Amino acid sequence: MHSLKQRLTLATLKVLRPLVRILLKNGISHAEFSEIGRRAFVEVGFSDFDIDRRKQTVSRVAVLTGLSRKEVLRIKLLESGSPLPGNGPLNRATRVINGWLRDSEFLSPDGRPLNLPLHGETASFAALVKRYSGDITAGAILDELVRAGAAKRGGDCISLSACGYIPQYGKEEKVDILGICGADLLNTLEHNLTREGDHSRFQRAVVYHRLPEDVAREFETMSKEKTSQLLVELNQWLAEKKRDAESESVNKSNKRIGLGIYFFEEDLPGEKNEKA
Repeated sequence: MHSLKQRLTLATLKVLRPLVRILLKNGISHAEFSEIGRRAFVEVGFSDFDIDRRKQTVSRVAVLTGLSRKEVLRIKLLESGSPLPGNGPLNRATRVINGWLRDSEFLSPDGRPLNLPLHGETASFAALVKRYSGDITAGAILDELVRAGAAKRGGDCISLSACGYIPQYGKEEKVDILGICGADLLNTLEHNLTREGDHSRFQRAVVYHRLPEDVAREFETMSKEKTSQLLVELNQWLAEKKRDAESESVNKSNKRIGLGIYFFEEDLPGEKNEKA
C-alpha cells in the first residue's frame, strides 16, 4: 500500500504540473488553489463516500478528508459559484455544428452532412444558423467556423470540415473545455483504477520518442484528419440512435457518454538529465 501511495503521489504531481502552469499564467495563487482543493475534497466526501445509503455527516467527511469539522461545515455552507462548465447553454457555433450533423434537413440520405448553399429558406447555411444559433447572423457564425477550421467556404457553398468546434479566440470558452475534457479523462482513469477486464473503459495511446521534426508534423496532420473522420462517423451513429430513441417509447438512461481524442507533444529531457 505504501508503494501504491507513493506512485499515486508522483502521478498526482505529474497531473498537477500542467494545471499549475495554467493557474499561474492566469493569476491564481497557491492560496486560491488550496481553497479549491478543500472544496473538492468536501464535495466528493459528501457525494461519493456515504455509508449504506445513510446521509453523510460533517464528522465523517472531516475524518475522510483530514479537515476540521468547522472547516467542512464552512465549505458545505458556501453558496455554489457560477454554473460549472457544461451546465449552461452550448456555444452557438457548437449548436450549429451539432444541428448540421443531426438534423435530417441538412444531411444526405446516408446521414452525412451536406455541402450547403450560403443562402436559402431551407437546406441552406443561413437556414441552419437561423434554427440553431438564435439571433447571431450567418456571416458571424461562418467567420468563426472558418477561423476554427470547422468549416470551409467555396464561393457560396459551405462545407463542414470538422465534427467539433475548438474556439480560436475567447479564453473563457477554452477554460470551459479544460474543465469538461480534463474531468472526462480523469473520470475514465479513476474508473479504470478500480475496475478490471471487461469492466474497464477504453483508454489507449500511441507514443514514440525522438522522431524527426518533419515526421512529427506529418503525424499531427494525419492524426487530425483520421480522427476527425472517426468522430464524424461516431457522431452520426449516435445521432441516428438518438433520433430512433426519440421516435419510440423506450426507457432512456440518465447518462452522458462520448469519446475524446487529443494530440500531445512535449520536450524530452536533454542527454545530461537522462537516467538509465
